[in-house]
Amino acid sequence: MATERIFSDEELRLSGMRSVDAIREALEKKDAANAIGFVKRFRREVLSMIRNYSGWEETLLGWIESEVRDGKREDVLTAIEDFAVAPERDGDGSDPVERWKAVTLEISAAIERGDNNDALTRADALHNEALARHDRGMSRVSAILSWIGRRAGTDAIGSALQVAMSSGMLGNESYRDRAEALMHFTRVHLQSFALEEDDEKLTFICSICPSGGRMIAAGHYEAPRNDLMVKGPHPLTYGRDEIPVYCCHEPVMETDSFEGTGVPLFIVDPAERLGYEPCKTYLYKRPADIPERFYTRLGLEKPTPEKSSETRT
Repeated sequence: MATERIFSDEELRLSGMRSVDAIREALEKKDAANAIGFVKRFRREVLSMIRNYSGWEETLLGWIESEVRDGKREDVLTAIEDFAVAPERDGDGSDPVERWKAVTLEISAAIERGDNNDALTRADALHNEALARHDRGMSRVSAILSWIGRRAGTDAIGSALQVAMSSGMLGNESYRDRAEALMHFTRVHLQSFALEEDDEKLTFICSICPSGGRMIAAGHYEAPRNDLMVKGPHPLTYGRDEIPVYCCHEPVMETDSFEGTGVPLFIVDPAERLGYEPCKTYLYKRPADIPERFYTRLGLEKPTPEKSSETRT
């Protein structure tokens, strides 16, 4: 059954832009109102990012102390905080939320008074600071997951991630609401991406995955960092021979969504050469259209048609 497109080409183009670039483009068009709208979008993204990574790290450390025999927070931090090996894991670990809120208000105020240069200078500085904090959090989480896998095994990685990953995107929201939520959480990684919509699905295309793929390309799974490659085939590896430990959160999110709603919220289709070729993410409009292979790789059985709900636009 064909389904009409929900998003215009322009909506898709803007949705895949870095917010700092969308602000700049709006100001070049002398569209202050839209520029301020993108500042608000930018604010939501950087605040979501810092809360996600700080919360993720804290939850994983708490899980270790609760579930791993003799697992101590201080021992894990000592193991991962070799800053000569991984300097990005160092740096400011304070909570920047209130300061970042103030910066976005300053950006909007500069736009309102017509000082676009000041607005863009502040926006670029915030983007760069947030990206450094993003990469700090991402590297620390990968190192903690590596510690869990080496100490407690592959199944423990899955158990820890089930506790750590937010389920806030699960539920029976409309296709548009689910798509906009996934757009937001993709922009949280502060990289641009492409979006394509057809009758069947929305496809997210990243030239390189803005999180796990960038880590691979930067050598996190090689000496000297040597983050863990999880060996498969296993549901955590999508049935592949191996996958980087950081990337294991994707199959966990898909499985948790299946258990909560009967279908994966979204589908990650990893590249053959992770970190060097584009990964794709699919958001299907009708659960019945999701190919069976995306269930079997997780060790799941595709629901029968009568259990699959129709599109919610």
